[in-house]
Amino acid sequence: MKKQNAILIFLFCATLFFISFIYGYKMMGPKINKDPLIIEDDIIDDDLEILKEEERISPNVFIEKKTYYKECNHNITKLNELDEKIVNMTEKQYREYMKDNFPNIKIISFSTNRIVLREEKEHLCPNHYIIGESEGKIAIYGIDERGEKVLRRIFKDYPITLLKEIDQNKLKDGIRVDSEEELSDVLENFIS
Repeated sequence: MKKQNAILIFLFCATLFFISFIYGYKMMGPKINKDPLIIEDDIIDDDLEILKEEERISPNVFIEKKTYYKECNHNITKLNELDEKIVNMTEKQYREYMKDNFPNIKIISFSTNRIVLREEKEHLCPNHYIIGESEGKIAIYGIDERGEKVLRRIFKDYPITLLKEIDQNKLKDGIRVDSEEELSDVLENFIS
């Protein structure tokens, strides 16, 4: 008996589903086939324009600047701070802004959340040091962003006149070192 009731319920549900499917198809069928651009009299609406919102730079954008230093072949990547002037600029506006204000910087990639820039410089990167002389003493110079030597320290107790002539000439020309470890090693040779 239970089996027979289950079969009757199943047949009733299947019939109800089939009837509702046919009824829905008959009601919606004519509306599905209609083209939205065709008006009742088969006239195309020429004034209809689809506007695409242009992507704009968000206030949360990451600006990544990759700088290549030709003299030492180093790449340094920095995250730049957001310039409030560029918020809400489109890509085209931003490219014009960069072309007018920073012509030597190239835009590698652009999205609303991340901009990658590249710049090439002809000098050493700031990760280098130069051991030289200042006021007749051994001195350490750093390199600034413009490639200029910046005096960092003078060893007042170590005049270069106490060194061999070859070493004096090297210091006058400047000895380039590429890391703090190398700086320590070279200084140890002159100071010890």
